[in-house]
Amino acid sequence: MLAKCFKLHLHPSVMRTKHGIKPDPLPPGVSLHQIYSDFLGYLLKHTKTYFEDRICEGKQIWGQYNPTMEVVIAHPDGWGIHEQAFLRAAAVTAGFSTTDQAASKVRFVTEAEASVHFCIHHTNLGSVLRPGIKFAVCDAGGSTVDTRLYSVISARPILKLQEERKSSCIQAGSIFVDLEVQNFLRWTLESAGLSPDKINEYTGAGIDDFISHAKCMFQDESTDCKIRIAHNGFNNPTIRVRRGHMTLSGSTVKGFFDRCVKLILESVDQLLDGLNIEHIILVGEFGDSPYLCQEFKRRYEPRGCRTNGSTAKSIADGAVIWTVASDTTLRHSWGIETMTAFDHDDPDHQERKSTILNLGCKVVPGRWRGFATKGDRPDGNAIVRIPFSLDFPSPSAELGQFELGIYTYSGDGEPLWMKNKQGGLLSNFRNAASIQMNLDNLRGVLESSISLDCTIQWQLDFNACMRFGDTALEVYLEWNQGVRPRVKTSL
Repeated sequence: MLAKCFKLHLHPSVMRTKHGIKPDPLPPGVSLHQIYSDFLGYLLKHTKTYFEDRICEGKQIWGQYNPTMEVVIAHPDGWGIHEQAFLRAAAVTAGFSTTDQAASKVRFVTEAEASVHFCIHHTNLGSVLRPGIKFAVCDAGGSTVDTRLYSVISARPILKLQEERKSSCIQAGSIFVDLEVQNFLRWTLESAGLSPDKINEYTGAGIDDFISHAKCMFQDESTDCKIRIAHNGFNNPTIRVRRGHMTLSGSTVKGFFDRCVKLILESVDQLLDGLNIEHIILVGEFGDSPYLCQEFKRRYEPRGCRTNGSTAKSIADGAVIWTVASDTTLRHSWGIETMTAFDHDDPDHQERKSTILNLGCKVVPGRWRGFATKGDRPDGNAIVRIPFSLDFPSPSAELGQFELGIYTYSGDGEPLWMKNKQGGLLSNFRNAASIQMNLDNLRGVLESSISLDCTIQWQLDFNACMRFGDTALEVYLEWNQGVRPRVKTSL
């Protein structure tokens, strides 16, 4: 069974909706988790075999170091915590790690970041970088095109980069060129009156041949291209087919590329607007296209440059090389839902479901409280704390289970509300995760307070914390009341 373009199924729904992506259905009875875990398992199996067969004492070395192995997975810029959790689970099923160790053993880096480090390591770019220089990396891949803008903080002894602006991630990868070819072939063959079976057969053959030859050779519209769609005995002059080969004009082939190239250049232009950039690096599967390279040089010469070599190698090597300290810009705002005191005169408060707390205060839910805002650049391993308080009527009250939802906001600026008056999430908000913990063992740290009606209430004060590190985040709860140690649960 063939699962075509299965990576598109993991794209966030916002990304699929925005770009009108409708991936082919998965094979019947096969889940996306199984596809990814089988794929990763295949890689692990053959990597192990290759290592053991070609490295002296390979079996002993693999057996000794396999328990401490870390895997770094590169993914598109637009993917976040949900997609990382999915990939981590698939890696566990594939045998890369165990469930209890996966949080530290399975790490993530964006494809654009991996490409940066590949270029620095394998070209002369590293030798010309100095503090203050700005450069851009456009990773034109199969489905997404990610563009990042960096400035050099320090070059020696350790290279440290800082992202200057929020990166751009668009759906303009090379598979969309293939879709243009598919639509053209299907329409052309239908107009020639062929049967549905022949249309499907010849369209599939034509796409495969285009990907293998014309796609990676096309430079400009001055030369016609030929693609094989059928056996040598098939001829049809009305659609320019002779001996199974269809002749396409250069302008027709250019049309297959134009939409994607236009979107890519617009995305890069927008990111570079108003800045003096000394170097632009084009990498990725689509970055190998002579036509896209030519358009880049035409637009950005003399500051454009290109790395040569295997696309797979650039991402894989870059992910391994990814050991430098990078100051990364957040792609989403992160926060939690809180309550605020009810204000009769505030229209935003009216019609919201209010609650009377044990302390006697009337509050409304749905308010946003952020850990960090999109576009911020938190220091590595920085921790942001939001103070919390829970009220109980007596020190013997059942504390029970506590759950705190963690949310992302993809819009700009700092929102005031995250839920509408009916209690539903507003647009651009997404439930990213939740933290759950039983509070019964914290009964001894309850503190007394006086409510508005002069009765004694009991409070449990704690912090909701977010720690920033690498491309992954950690969220946890901590208590530090009296002499009791901090209680922590990790996401």
